[in-house]
Amino acid sequence: MSTKNGRVVEGNVDPEETVNEFLSIAALVTEPNLARLYTYILGHGPVEIETIKADLGLPHSTTYKYIGRLEEMGVLTRYDEQRPTTVAVDAIHVQLDTEHGTVAVTPVLVAAIGRQVDIEDIRVFVERQGVPKLAAALHYTYRVNVGELTQRTAANKLDVHPVEGMTVISALQDVIEDATEYDSVVEAADE
Repeated sequence: MSTKNGRVVEGNVDPEETVNEFLSIAALVTEPNLARLYTYILGHGPVEIETIKADLGLPHSTTYKYIGRLEEMGVLTRYDEQRPTTVAVDAIHVQLDTEHGTVAVTPVLVAAIGRQVDIEDIRVFVERQGVPKLAAALHYTYRVNVGELTQRTAANKLDVHPVEGMTVISALQDVIEDATEYDSVVEAADE
């Protein structure tokens, strides 16, 4: 089961479109620059393309390349009728049911992936531990934020060096705080 734009998709599913959606999400969680752009637009959209280029310090060609990819994925809407052109993205929420449990891919995970570009502690953690461990760190960071765990206990659960775990949890706390503006899952967890 997955949700997109508030709809629950079950039963009579188009397998091609389902896999295309999955591949789009995969790109967002494996390409930090694409994830960074997606998250920026989600938090600021609709936003002018020139503003994106200036705020993110992206070259013209790179900005349009990534905007085109987000548009091809079906998550970006371009408003060409306005001058200057603006863009907006849909908040994603994909739930994956696996033999190891259920995991949700939401904008805050995409934001954490994108923040590798700006936050060295997250980049180094992902280089050393990988994206799945970052997702686990994000999960434990939520639990730290609501008082269920201490940072040290969360780092131990991550099975990484305590300093490395606590460092990434601190960085992810900022990501979660920022995501309250655009991720309904984070907003619901905070209430």
